[in-house]
Amino acid sequence: MLRTCTSRRAVQAAYSWVSFLLARKGWAFRPPRYPLFLGVEPTTACNLRCPHCISGLRAFSRPTGRLDPALLERLLAELHPYLWGVLFYFQGEPLLHPEIGRLIRLADQYRLLTSLSTNGHFLSEEKIYELLMAGLVHLRLSLDGMTPQTYSRYRQEGDLQTVLEGLKRLLRLRKALRSPFPLVEVQFIAFRHNVHEIPVFLRWAYRIGVERASIKKAQLLQPSAESYAEWIPPEASRYTVDPDGEVQLAGPLPKGCWRLWRAAEITWDGQILPCCFDKNADHAFGNLQQGSFSEAWHSPAAHRFRQTVFHHRQSIDICRNCSEGIKPWL
Repeated sequence: MLRTCTSRRAVQAAYSWVSFLLARKGWAFRPPRYPLFLGVEPTTACNLRCPHCISGLRAFSRPTGRLDPALLERLLAELHPYLWGVLFYFQGEPLLHPEIGRLIRLADQYRLLTSLSTNGHFLSEEKIYELLMAGLVHLRLSLDGMTPQTYSRYRQEGDLQTVLEGLKRLLRLRKALRSPFPLVEVQFIAFRHNVHEIPVFLRWAYRIGVERASIKKAQLLQPSAESYAEWIPPEASRYTVDPDGEVQLAGPLPKGCWRLWRAAEITWDGQILPCCFDKNADHAFGNLQQGSFSEAWHSPAAHRFRQTVFHHRQSIDICRNCSEGIKPWL
């Protein structure tokens, strides 16, 4: 954080928070000039078939492909004085991008925090070295089962042993190079079939020496009584089921949304989205192929979407399955 912080970025962060509070109170509605963080989609491709993921289901209604580094280079040239970090993940498996190291270096050259989320199947020695040399700060690895049976129940077509060996390889090479980075987080999504393994997961994570182990409540792609009964453990749920059997988020939707102020998502082909819940780019603000980020971020489409979120949030489809305002972690 000390390496990333500059006076301009600090001022931007303070302005973003104050302007959000003013908007939520209804006193002023002036979004910040730029977001603090970007989520960037390296590719929509994925090797797995997870049943509540549109990448796994191959269910995109938008074009699929992979990010051109030149597009990211142009984007960061515009935003880097104000940005704090870049998360290299939206949909798909980022390590399937053949130039993922180059993408990370483009952000690292501007002293930005860089993070990557992976299913862990491609952590070869060569790929790990590429990530280390690119300057990756944080890596999150999803591990949703401690036995091959529980793991493959959701991570369909995945192999637990491959993931565990890749993680051990990463920790070993990081130590050999005497590098503190990337900081490694292992994530466990709590499902009905694996929730009993959480204590085993936490003990294992502590033993192998990762920096963080997190437990996440599962999200349903299309919430229904049937999918809730199959996947969601009541003791670790972000949902409730009403007497009529309708599945809803636990707790009322808050007024406004801090995500709309602090971050934006960029698809592989340059569409600028309000947040990571807009998986099919149905609410795009604009496209980097047709203009600057600033033009899209402050476009009429962006203004209308933000106003709707602050005044009629329940009317927006992606907001009704969003974790903003609830506790998605255990």
